[in-house]
Amino acid sequence: MHTSTFAVALSIAAGALAQRWHGQNGAPRSGHWHCLNETGVETLVNGYTYLLEKPGGPSFNSTAEAILSSKFFVDSDSILTLSQRPLGELAYPSREAYINSQSLTPPLPVVKTLATFHTCDKISWRWNASGIGSNQYEVKGIIEFDVNPETVQIDAVYSEFNTAAFEAVLGSPECTTAE
Repeated sequence: MHTSTFAVALSIAAGALAQRWHGQNGAPRSGHWHCLNETGVETLVNGYTYLLEKPGGPSFNSTAEAILSSKFFVDSDSILTLSQRPLGELAYPSREAYINSQSLTPPLPVVKTLATFHTCDKISWRWNASGIGSNQYEVKGIIEFDVNPETVQIDAVYSEFNTAAFEAVLGSPECTTAE
């Protein structure tokens, strides 16, 4: 008897919860939840690739304004290492800080997507950059984006990459190989 009472209560609760998230006939309620689709993923990854390849490029500011939300920040110990700043702080605490710093950032001439994976509000992007400095090494990295699927904008970037390869191709003597 207790089992059937529990089953009935559970089924009523599940139905009420499902109704909260869905409208009539199981259709999503408009304005309550959006999910990132492949087109959104492509827009954000291609836009961010442009920002990495062309800092200070002709469409840099308009691209940044379009794909980076007003809540945007970058968390990256790799960037902090290259810029010789203390680890653990935000590399760029705002969209404005990111945009203003890019004139000092060397471009990544060729950024190739290795893979992307996404959920409704996150993208993981594995990438490879070449053509940097001496071009002796490729720089590989991974970025996780927190995104707003409703506006198709990036709220947060968590980025890590091979800083030793980056420093070596830029000519840092402590990162070159012994001959």
